[in-house]
Amino acid sequence: MLAATMFTGCGGGSSSTSPVGQTVDTTTPTKSLALTVDGEETQSGSGVVPTSAVGEPPKKSVADEDDGELKIAVPQKDSPEWFILQITRLKLRPLGDDVDAFSKTPEKQAELRRERNEQLVNLATEAIARTHKDKSEAGQRYFDLAVHHLLEAELQLALAGDKEHVDALYEHASSLYDRAPKSKSAIEAGQVLISFARLNALRFGQQEPKWLEEYGRLARQFAKSFPQEERQAIAVLFAAGQSCDFHGLTADAIQCYATIRDQFPKNAAADRVTGILRRLNLKGQPLQLAGPTLDGSYFNADELTGKPLLVVFWTTQAQTFVKQLPKLQQLLGQIDSERLNVVSVNLDDDDNESAVQTFLETNGLNWPTIFQTEADKRGWNNPVATHYGIQSVPMYWVVSSKGNVVEISNNVQLIEPLLRKLMVPKQTSENGQN
Repeated sequence: MLAATMFTGCGGGSSSTSPVGQTVDTTTPTKSLALTVDGEETQSGSGVVPTSAVGEPPKKSVADEDDGELKIAVPQKDSPEWFILQITRLKLRPLGDDVDAFSKTPEKQAELRRERNEQLVNLATEAIARTHKDKSEAGQRYFDLAVHHLLEAELQLALAGDKEHVDALYEHASSLYDRAPKSKSAIEAGQVLISFARLNALRFGQQEPKWLEEYGRLARQFAKSFPQEERQAIAVLFAAGQSCDFHGLTADAIQCYATIRDQFPKNAAADRVTGILRRLNLKGQPLQLAGPTLDGSYFNADELTGKPLLVVFWTTQAQTFVKQLPKLQQLLGQIDSERLNVVSVNLDDDDNESAVQTFLETNGLNWPTIFQTEADKRGWNNPVATHYGIQSVPMYWVVSSKGNVVEISNNVQLIEPLLRKLMVPKQTSENGQN
């Protein structure tokens, strides 16, 4: 395999497997350095060099003439330094010909970008072959730099749907970890794998949940493999957990958040995930919900057992909630109020009670609304939000007549089947049981 050949003597092959290849038309998330010349700025990966950078060489001063010409050593051909120099030059070279309009078409640009990335892979591979056994500080520096360029180019090719380069990313990560588990290159390879899964999850997660699952798996693997990278591990676990949670992959989200709790118990993030895990495990559990309402009274869910309850979390600024509201109102309009209780929890972060009241009146919403007037209990600091680790709105909870949560969703269409069951009388079975 490509990685095994590339890292011969570095630690061997890989037992890792990658998801099925998927075509993705996107650019690398890796940040490139900005080059600023005479007030103009360009990105090193953009292939554009400001014209002001090309001109007459600076005039020599008297001191310069006394010292003689400044000589810059040219790297010896086929040395690690030479290959890194070729990579830098290639990245700075414009894609296509400014004269040839065809070279600027999206199709031709994609082809040229692929060819360039393949050249970068080959150049970086040569540099790695010459440095992976070099234990000197300079040798390790060039090795890390070559690996960086290799992974960046492989990521681009993998995101374009090249199965060979998808497999190569996983193999490189395994080989680099076997070579030196705590090395800069091993950590970067793990990061690149996560970026690969994250970008695919972003593009295709809704239709192909496998990318969300892979995103979560790689985040957990990174935390396990690089526990010393606590800050970054927690960040990727949170991000992957949120993505899985948002798309309804509750089991995967629980694993991500539980990893934070179990692996980094002394970090403040462990306390934060406690509420999130409480919410993610809420199905089948009794609901604990109480608080002051806009009309000055006090709501307690324990007093409403006997018929189902719908809990709506919202803010006046949540556009998704505003868009879903007509559908929610349509459904509730078809249900006898004697068959369903509705309560909302407002999470606006400013202390503007009148704006919340106006929103309810304008949209004809007469349900009880839990509302905190104290500034330190507004928004995500609402006691209900912190207790259940709520991170986004809207959110809908359906609670049975016995007081147990039966459904949690951020999309009103997903709770529609449950609500529709309340629109027709419950049939009595032949044995007389309900």
